[in-house]
Amino acid sequence: MPLKLFAIFTFLTLAVLDLRGQTDPVVSISATKKQAEVLPGQIVNLAFFVENSSGEVQPVETKMDIPQGWKLISSSQAFELKPGEKKFLIFTVQVPSNNPVGHFDVSLHAVHSGTKEIFSSYTVSLLVGEVEKIAMFLVESPDYLTAGEELRGEFLLQNLGNTKKKVFFETRNCQVEGAQEIEVKPGESVRVTAVNQTSPDWTETRKEYYTVRALVSGKVAESIFRSVMVFPSKEAKKDLYFRFPVSASATYLATNQKGKYEHAYQFELSGSGALDPAGKHRLEFLARGPNNSNLSFLGMYDQYFVSYSQNNLELFAGEKAFSFTPLTESSRYGLGTENKVIFNNGLNLGFLYVKPRFYKEIENEVAAFTGFDFNKENNVEFFYISKKLRATPDLTQLFSVNSRFQPFDRTSVELEVSRGNFQENWDNALRANISSQFSIFNLAGNYFYTGKDYPGYFSNSTFYSGNFSVKLTPRLNLGVYAKEDFRNAQLDTFFVTAPYSKSFRAMINYNIASRSYLKFFWREYERKDRLALDKFHYNTRSLNAQFNQRFKKIEYYLLAEYGETANFLLESAENRQNTYRGSANITYRFNSLHSIRVFGSWSNINSFVSGEQRNLTAGMSVVSQIAKNLRANFHLQNAYDIDDYYRNRNLMQLNIDFTPARKHKFSLRSFYTLFRQQTEDPEFTFSFNYTYNFGIPLKKIIKAGDVTGQVMRENGEPAEGIVLSFQGKTTITDRNGAFSFRSVPAGRHLLFVDRSKLAIDEVTSIPDPFEVEVLEDRETPFHIKITKGTRLSGRLEVEESSVSVLRNNETNAKNIVVELKSEREQFRITSDKEGNFVFPLVRPGEWTFRVYTNSLPEGYEVEDPIRIIQLEPGREENVSVKMKSKKRKIIFKSQNNALQPLNSLKVKSIQKNSSENEREEKLEPISRIFYSVQVGAFEKKLSRESDYFGDEPYDFEKQIDNLHKYFIGRYVTYKEALEARKRLEKKFRNPFVAKFENDQFIQIEYRINNE
Repeated sequence: MPLKLFAIFTFLTLAVLDLRGQTDPVVSISATKKQAEVLPGQIVNLAFFVENSSGEVQPVETKMDIPQGWKLISSSQAFELKPGEKKFLIFTVQVPSNNPVGHFDVSLHAVHSGTKEIFSSYTVSLLVGEVEKIAMFLVESPDYLTAGEELRGEFLLQNLGNTKKKVFFETRNCQVEGAQEIEVKPGESVRVTAVNQTSPDWTETRKEYYTVRALVSGKVAESIFRSVMVFPSKEAKKDLYFRFPVSASATYLATNQKGKYEHAYQFELSGSGALDPAGKHRLEFLARGPNNSNLSFLGMYDQYFVSYSQNNLELFAGEKAFSFTPLTESSRYGLGTENKVIFNNGLNLGFLYVKPRFYKEIENEVAAFTGFDFNKENNVEFFYISKKLRATPDLTQLFSVNSRFQPFDRTSVELEVSRGNFQENWDNALRANISSQFSIFNLAGNYFYTGKDYPGYFSNSTFYSGNFSVKLTPRLNLGVYAKEDFRNAQLDTFFVTAPYSKSFRAMINYNIASRSYLKFFWREYERKDRLALDKFHYNTRSLNAQFNQRFKKIEYYLLAEYGETANFLLESAENRQNTYRGSANITYRFNSLHSIRVFGSWSNINSFVSGEQRNLTAGMSVVSQIAKNLRANFHLQNAYDIDDYYRNRNLMQLNIDFTPARKHKFSLRSFYTLFRQQTEDPEFTFSFNYTYNFGIPLKKIIKAGDVTGQVMRENGEPAEGIVLSFQGKTTITDRNGAFSFRSVPAGRHLLFVDRSKLAIDEVTSIPDPFEVEVLEDRETPFHIKITKGTRLSGRLEVEESSVSVLRNNETNAKNIVVELKSEREQFRITSDKEGNFVFPLVRPGEWTFRVYTNSLPEGYEVEDPIRIIQLEPGREENVSVKMKSKKRKIIFKSQNNALQPLNSLKVKSIQKNSSENEREEKLEPISRIFYSVQVGAFEKKLSRESDYFGDEPYDFEKQIDNLHKYFIGRYVTYKEALEARKRLEKKFRNPFVAKFENDQFIQIEYRINNE
């Protein structure tokens, strides 16, 4: 019994102690929220309540535990809590900028201030989100290169986010050294090098552009574009003649047509270009023969024509595809002539005659037309056409009015109305075309209607095409498209027409992400063979899905189609079938020089329409720039759709182009071809072609000579990499310090040295720019010497005297004018408040140093205001100038009967001393005068490579009256500038001579010539 009572007592005691342990803490903590989201680098405020649940005053301290590396901005707090009091606290925490993603705990503790016993704790969970930030900077890239050197650009890639990222480098006109895809940890920096080999054969200065892009998950995170000036390592001699470009070629053709080997030769001579330097007169001609159109795929028909044009006249005679208007005669190949006279007021008149070559039903056609251009967007034309048919003596007559106008901004309309007569049957035709963009809508379409008896290119036909789209959001487009092909067209028999088609499409386009597109569309289309074989005629209704994406080096296209097809060549009971199609097209680019593409399609449409065709169509193509002058591409395909049998289809194709020199080109073409209207028995053909490009000299346009020379340092070493500019050309010295400018216009011109390529203490031995006289058809030697410069500094010091101490004000040595002058140069500066002065880097030799005494403080003078100083190369010289008070004579005169010395009775004139004379001298002005020719003025700044300047880039640019004005040349005399202006009038509109005096612009176009 006692043991039982003891057990009960023990149980009750422990239960009471346990209940006491579970009571509320004396001081408790709670928070406004248990979780929070924050990004790296952000500051978060955490709110807590601290409450005293006891009946006594409690001294409390708060302490917060934060993850390592985090920053607690608000410090711990100490306070007293009365019984039942609740206190509101805010703690501010900053998350590191590179903190990884995840959950992190922040705990607040309430501690007794005396015993340091923890009353209670509370933990808040912070979720640090992901930050994706990739930055790329250009670290180093050369400004100049010599042709043949390797371009190397250094970039720094930084992961400023908080997650590890894979970065893919996409380049243009360069390659990345090493792996093209790298993994970068948070906070990590990686150096990336882009390289590109320049060609040693470049003979002219050019700019090379290259781009490096950093892609993350297929999106462009950073893109850097850079340009480098490449100077030729050898300069080609400039052509002094204006030439007409001509191309001559010879081709060997061979084929195994119908199992029989056949071969032939074909020759071609062609030319196209201007007949004068101003480009006012233009000529084009072609002579190709003999006729080899019957020699399989590669053989071309013979063709001969010549054309001449200028601003007011267009003449053509020979063979080509003539076009009147889309309704009357859209295209007719034949022998004929076309002539057009264009007046300056917008009126034009013309005449056209053609004898068709490949459409035997028409014997000849004649057209007369006139039109008027109101402006660039609005015009009207009138046509009269007469056709002579072979089968009847009756003439076909057509009248047409064709107009193009722009009723609204971004909306253009073209309208043609025509009426025709044949054998006293009159009928009409109408054509309309519209293109318009307004708000989020885009509309484009054309419509043709030709009457039953209309005797034009089309007759008894109505056909159209149209597209309407709506851009709902930057990513989502909706659109519909409808088209019906022409019927009853008078096509040339040589050119086989495509199948008749009629289609309707409704589509949704969605831009999923950068370079990723998804399209859904429903379409219904009908296709019918126009050829005599009548291979197919079917109608398909289908639902389609299309996906395009470009990711890193891969670009692919996927298409899926499912629907129902009706074959109208079969009986109605068995002419319907569910059809499907799946196709893929994948391109992989190894780099900018080499790529491969594979494609394939699987469907049951072909087997249903024509049992001769395979369900699987597959192939590949390769493009490769094997060397700088050797390019090849290869194409292979197993079959084609039956719809394509109206045209030639290459099952295999190999093309190789080799350019051994600028004017010479060799080409090899080989094909394994299914010829049009054939579905089997392909034939192998190949051709070998040689082309020579040359120019016929028409006029000598440049009286020129050459300038060659060498840049040497004072110790006899050649100066490599020095950039020189002369008459708009730029070159760089080679390892021997040599440079040359070829075919420079005769006369006196200025040669400039880019001082940025000189050492900081180097100067040319004589001042630049240098004036060089170029003699016609002669080589002018000109050598430049680089020497170490020298620098002169000094100080103007005030020499105190017994007189100067009596002056109330302190002597100021600021703004005293000092000058350094040689035979060719002159520098003038002022001293600072301490009397110090420093001249810029000057050439060694004898210089005259001068202090302008009229700028000295009143009452002071210098003993030697003018000194001759010999400056040595590579040394810094110092000169000290003492300023001292002037000595003054004091004369005592008698007042009333006061005695005075006898010699004072003689009156003498007081002569000014030399120092006083200098007080009255004036500063001699430095006058620097030259002349130039202004060739343009624009609101926006143009680059030297702008098409406006062509092959005559400007020498310098001045911003005057809010315009960027461009000048060519620096001439010593006005006469030289006037001669340059006459030459530049051929290339620029209204150039004029300007004068620059002390770098100030003065317009002097109407000054007398003998100035």
